[in-house]
Amino acid sequence: MGYAIIAIEGENMTNSGYEEPRDVQRLRVARRSMLYIVRTLLLIIMAAILCIGAFMTAERYSNLYILTSEGMALRAECVFAEGERNDLEEYFTLSFLENDSALSDATYSNYTISDYNYDLTIERISVLPWSMSAVVTATERVSLKGSINADQLGEDQSADDFPLPEWTPRRYKIKFINVNSRWYISELTVVEENPDNSNLGTPDPNESPIPAATPTPKPTDAPTVTP
Repeated sequence: MGYAIIAIEGENMTNSGYEEPRDVQRLRVARRSMLYIVRTLLLIIMAAILCIGAFMTAERYSNLYILTSEGMALRAECVFAEGERNDLEEYFTLSFLENDSALSDATYSNYTISDYNYDLTIERISVLPWSMSAVVTATERVSLKGSINADQLGEDQSADDFPLPEWTPRRYKIKFINVNSRWYISELTVVEENPDNSNLGTPDPNESPIPAATPTPKPTDAPTVTP
């Protein structure tokens, strides 16, 4: 009888010994599953954040590129020609326009511009997805053609005596601010005047050599055959 009781107790101890590791194993599996789910969710969230950030950055890059190109071109046109100054408010802050010395410059006021070529090379755009400001580095070059107005000439003067002033190429650091979900140029800083343009990859067609025409061979007389 005593052996039976001991055997039953031993069997109970053995069963309880097997049940504890199973519970621990189940707990470990549950923990691993939870960790896997949490890690997967974190990776998905991080990937979504990266995608949203990349999309917003690309959108801002595109927007700033267009606003810089159009705004700076319109500003230059208002300086040397009859540009639409009211449209500048779409690209520049009012405080900037009020203090922009270029818009009050009278260098070209006595000249008539017959043709011009505006070139703005955007070199760098610095902006973050969540920032409310941005910086664009760009180089501006303008080639002008025109002549002084006839009413500005004296009796013994000609247009050749007053050549059209050249536009000074400049590299700018252009600062933007975001106001009501819209970017505006708030500051222009001249980084360099007459920057080197030797790194431009587009050749000047005026300096490119003109290919010489290949001479056409003249027909020769047929040889005379002596019988």
